[in-house]
Amino acid sequence: MNTQSTSVIWTVVATAVAVLIGSVIAMFARRPKSFNLPMVGFDSSDLATLKARYVQEADVLLREGYQKFKNGMFQVATPDGPRVFLPRKFAHELKPLNRHQASGMKALADRHIGHYTTIDHESDVMLGAIKIDLNRNLGNFVGDVEHEVAYCFESLFPPCDDWTPIDLHEKLLRVVAQASARIFVGYPLCRNEEWLACSTKFALDVMTGGEKLKQWHPWLRPVAQYFVPEMTRIRGDHQRALELLLPELEKRSGQSEQVAPGSRNDMIEWMQQRAKKLGDRSFDNRELANLQMLTATAAIHTTRLAIIHALYDLAARPEYVEPLRRELLDVTKDSNGVLQKQHLTRMRMLDSFMKESQRHSPPSVATFQRKAMIPIQLSDGFKIPAGTIVQCNTNILDEAPAEWGDPHSFDGFRFYKLRSKPEDANKFQFASPSYDSMQFGFGNDACPGRFFASNQIKIILAYILTHYDIKFEDGVVGRPRNLMFEVNVLADPTVKVLFKKLR
Repeated sequence: MNTQSTSVIWTVVATAVAVLIGSVIAMFARRPKSFNLPMVGFDSSDLATLKARYVQEADVLLREGYQKFKNGMFQVATPDGPRVFLPRKFAHELKPLNRHQASGMKALADRHIGHYTTIDHESDVMLGAIKIDLNRNLGNFVGDVEHEVAYCFESLFPPCDDWTPIDLHEKLLRVVAQASARIFVGYPLCRNEEWLACSTKFALDVMTGGEKLKQWHPWLRPVAQYFVPEMTRIRGDHQRALELLLPELEKRSGQSEQVAPGSRNDMIEWMQQRAKKLGDRSFDNRELANLQMLTATAAIHTTRLAIIHALYDLAARPEYVEPLRRELLDVTKDSNGVLQKQHLTRMRMLDSFMKESQRHSPPSVATFQRKAMIPIQLSDGFKIPAGTIVQCNTNILDEAPAEWGDPHSFDGFRFYKLRSKPEDANKFQFASPSYDSMQFGFGNDACPGRFFASNQIKIILAYILTHYDIKFEDGVVGRPRNLMFEVNVLADPTVKVLFKKLR
């Protein structure tokens, strides 16, 4: 046997031994450390069974935990180890903590192993641009966003002269991405096909790549990441975003003497100006491109899903269509049907319908989540160790206040009626988080882009309601059941909604 053959054999043997040792280490090290809390769903020691149950029916597990322990804490066995779930009341105690004490963004990043998927990247530049600049300027973009929405429907949707099946997941991904890009990167980049593909694909690569890499033990992930194709694509997404953004940045740089600072009104400008104001020396073109990808990830997919849920609810309950149309015609009559910023706040019926749809189909059944950045002791004496993710069981409909009426029924105008009292006129809004409505979180770390999301959803739903009739394809009875992926609530992608142009 020659030396080369011997070398190959020893390489194979060494690799096999390394894999075996790694598997043995993983088997023992992966055994979850438990908290001194009752366990829900721990009916099997087989990891695959535990993962399958948590992945496919987390909502069932959390209802089971609520029914057994009501106002008590419990833990759920997951492949990532035990996850602690708190009753809603503890949100009050965690609410005032800042993100350096208890972070919602870090909790989200950990769920998607953000160290590898690149989303574990808190930036004061990005947070300031969203919380302050974006929210301050939302009203100025209503016409621009509506224009992009109309452009998408006219150019991407079929004529729909007769009932036409529409893949909402595919079509609305593009509509939301382009409408969001109008604010994030401005015109004409918001219509650039490669930019839109890059900004939408990045989130899918993060979610898919993160799930694949989570199958490996943490000790093996530094090497395993190079065997997961999506992880390689994530790095490519960032690089391509920079390449696509550079011409626009260079053009702006060349015009800097002719254009006053701050006169351009989009996320690029806001981030650049905020970085200067903060004196952030790490902020450069690459960082700007990275933050654009992260902003798009946070905005596009959750907004699209909320619209799909609302359309499923409308198709299942067509009696709401005409009242909503009448409201839209009424609020825009002073501008001949042209949507303006003041109109969005007057859409109280639509706002109520959106909120009720989200109450039944939230983005997650545990929307209040925090990673303890420091040890935290709760009022009952329970100590949350630093590094632990805790979530509140936020989608128990039975916990709704009595004045809301039947908590299990779908009442699209529930919150419209609650706002009829003068003292409650500004309460119960879609974008307003409260102790009883935590779909956008609660407290200091509530979703900073919720007002942006509310505007985008209203503009797109208003366009659909005033241009199309909708219904489910034949054979669909009632509202299709949602699907679960861990705690995330998804609309069934196999369901087709039929669109027909209004005449």
